[in-house]
Amino acid sequence: MATKEVFIAAIDIGTTTIRCHIYNDKAELKGSGTQKMQVHRPAHGRVEIEPDSLWKQFTSVVKEAITDAGLVAAQIIAMGISTLRATFLTWNRETGEPYHNFICWNDTRAEKYVEDINRSLSFKGLQKGSKFLHFFSRMRRFEAGGVFTFTSQHVSIRLSFVLENMPEVKKDALNNKLVFGTIETWLVWKLTKGKVHATDVSNISATGLYDMYKNDWNTIHTGYLGIPLNIMPEVKDTSDDYGLCDPEVFGAPIPIKAVVGDQSSASFGQCCFQEGDIKVTMGTGTFLILNTGSRPCLPCNGVYPIVGWKLGKETVYLLECNDSDAGTVIEWSLKMGFYEDPGKSVEVVNSVEDSGGVCFVPAFHGLQSPINDFSACCCLMGLKPTTTPAHIARAALEAIAFRVVQLYNIAKTQSGTKLRPIIRFDGGVSNNDFILQLVSSLLVQKIDRPQNLDMSCLGVAFLAGLGAGVWKSKEELVSLRVSQTIFDPRPALESYEPICKEWMKAVRRSQGWYAT
Repeated sequence: MATKEVFIAAIDIGTTTIRCHIYNDKAELKGSGTQKMQVHRPAHGRVEIEPDSLWKQFTSVVKEAITDAGLVAAQIIAMGISTLRATFLTWNRETGEPYHNFICWNDTRAEKYVEDINRSLSFKGLQKGSKFLHFFSRMRRFEAGGVFTFTSQHVSIRLSFVLENMPEVKKDALNNKLVFGTIETWLVWKLTKGKVHATDVSNISATGLYDMYKNDWNTIHTGYLGIPLNIMPEVKDTSDDYGLCDPEVFGAPIPIKAVVGDQSSASFGQCCFQEGDIKVTMGTGTFLILNTGSRPCLPCNGVYPIVGWKLGKETVYLLECNDSDAGTVIEWSLKMGFYEDPGKSVEVVNSVEDSGGVCFVPAFHGLQSPINDFSACCCLMGLKPTTTPAHIARAALEAIAFRVVQLYNIAKTQSGTKLRPIIRFDGGVSNNDFILQLVSSLLVQKIDRPQNLDMSCLGVAFLAGLGAGVWKSKEELVSLRVSQTIFDPRPALESYEPICKEWMKAVRRSQGWYAT
């Protein structure tokens, strides 16, 4: 007897795109809906999303995908939501009205605030106290506390900044009238008409509000920053029961079976289930994720531990480091007219032998790990009368590759984990053969690009499917991930050594440009 085909709705909300894919139980794509995210930059350093706009886009792409698959909502047995992390909102518990726009992960309005805190005597005392406690207890959470410093990418800092600078928010938080959440928490709240206020460990562990060493709220940092815990959501497993979508939203009560952070979702979609597995997602920014098994790494030099996923008794930890500019460099190159579309970029950059001494520093949003200078500026150096657009385009793509190499090297140094000999890439920028081949050659590592580059969608589909019983174990999922291209290293180190040195000189010149 033929078994009935089942369908899963997988939504991925990224910095530039919101998409929904409908998969069947063979992980085959049956329908999709996509829209460009409406992100606002009202001032330098401020990056926001309007809640009403996000809600309209979310419901629209889900309906579009269901229609594209030739289905109705009642045929969807599970929904999974993958979101960009560290993007948060506060809203009124009773009315549901937001107090402000979503403040995005790459928003740097609190940079001066975080610098003042990190330099303060009270915070230095907190670090010394952690080192003292570690000396006697040897507990890893105190070892981490001794080296931890805040950055503006931590939700904890930006939330504290909001509480300090918006009196109404602070007042309502103290009076238990306010709730907090990252994107998935707010969407679940909206989808269930306020019945469920919840998140999962992968999302909350990326905020700085959660202590992953004891799997509970980070009462030390929340207390230090004056953040009340009564505003926080319930923390659930990654695959869990997040309630039913109210039938008024899509026409049927679709079960929400998984929520997950986008990088954890992409790692799950890439089947990075073993310690030492490593993947790189290149979308708007570049995120390098390393599976460190059952043990979180120490936060240092812009490298942070996060919870990858929690499935029952299994908790998997990941090391994360990132650079904010990858897709932004491609978009800038398009605006400058260096090529007509991203698919033409490889042809253009291969039309010249090298970048002609031009160095590009991809710092539209500062420089993250391992440099960690948010005051760095994006710049071009080494321009000559003979410089052509192709030279600049090549320098820009080389810079994206150089930043990946930096992320890989710091992850290898800081993790204490033996890295497996292949790197899995995904994300839209991973379509660029020039970048992936250069990274492979510089690191002398094989690179595996999958057939499906939307790994965040596939990963959350896997997680929702596990929650709904479509698949029984992770082992079933490995055969569903299909490789498209394997890049083998080519001899490039000798020719690129002087180029890398010149590029590092340009990086140093770019630092400290903006006042903070």
